[in-house]
Amino acid sequence: MLLLDVTLPLEITNQNDGQGHSFWRKHKQRLQYQSDLRVLGHLRKPFDEPVRIVATRILGKNQRLWDSSSVLRGSYKQLEDAMVACGWFVDDGPKYITETVGRQDDTQRSNGPAIRLQVYAVT
Repeated sequence: MLLLDVTLPLEITNQNDGQGHSFWRKHKQRLQYQSDLRVLGHLRKPFDEPVRIVATRILGKNQRLWDSSSVLRGSYKQLEDAMVACGWFVDDGPKYITETVGRQDDTQRSNGPAIRLQVYAVT
């Protein structure tokens, strides 16, 4: 059952240049996403049941599709951490988020770059 379907005007990156071992780059990105979620009014109470997430990267003008394995490898983790900080989830561990699927959509370029988040109850 679909619990939430929201498209956020946030761009995720695949950080194909390497995330390295630096904490600060990832921390700065998480804080930016957290600020963006607050400004957009996306603070909420955590889901009270385990969920699965479908995260769809909506491409913007002149963006290219990534390799399928790159969709969740870059800054999506920082976005997920920001969602936890903004109350979407109790934690991002498997007890609360059982699965995350990454997709891409190049048919809505006028709406991108953005990320569509669909949160489903685990049945």
